[in-house]
Amino acid sequence: MPGYIMHMAEANLIMSKMQRKQTAEWKRDFIAGNLLPDTKKKLAKVTSHFWDPATMDRMAISPDLSRFLHKYESMLENPVVLGYYAHLYLDEQFVKAYWPQMATFYDNAGRVREKKENITKVRIGKSGKIVSRDDFFSGAYYYGDYSKLNNYFIEKYQINLNMDYTKIDDCPVVEVDSRDLYQVMQELSAIMSLCDRTKEDQIQVFSKEKLCQFLEEVSESFVQIIC
Repeated sequence: MPGYIMHMAEANLIMSKMQRKQTAEWKRDFIAGNLLPDTKKKLAKVTSHFWDPATMDRMAISPDLSRFLHKYESMLENPVVLGYYAHLYLDEQFVKAYWPQMATFYDNAGRVREKKENITKVRIGKSGKIVSRDDFFSGAYYYGDYSKLNNYFIEKYQINLNMDYTKIDDCPVVEVDSRDLYQVMQELSAIMSLCDRTKEDQIQVFSKEKLCQFLEEVSESFVQIIC
């Protein structure tokens, strides 16, 4: 799934397209809400990301937006809740629209698979290269690309890492605890300290151009949905 920086880039794109007055506090709360789903780790994301438990055996799990909206649609005027929804929407689109062009997953017999237990190999869409599943989800490929692109996204989408997102006034989403944003702030500080633009062209899985186009399209569709 997209990491903190990509979600913040998407949040900035959405705000730039919204036809409404946005105070500094509103923007802070929107971005904080956008970060909140990822304050939960591993299995706790079943709840924070509104996953359908029946899909937990998949390699790529998409949020069930209907579950979230059933509970919180009446609260979307709250920027924290709206930011939370934006996070889930990007994750859903990432799985459904971007993931298939990024990678294809196979078992030992060369059959396309979706369930984690059956997958052993991955074909990278960008290069056609086939690597083991463990290698794909490592610093050499998928997760490493996120780190290499962080500085690019911070500069391109003017991401403000100096704002204290822990100071939100209200968090109606009971699946998360806003106090956990303190840990997010620490992780964002670590990300900043490790940014290295010299490695941008060493990415193995992502295409900067296609990824930026995807974020642009998702932000456009999200704004159309909420307006």
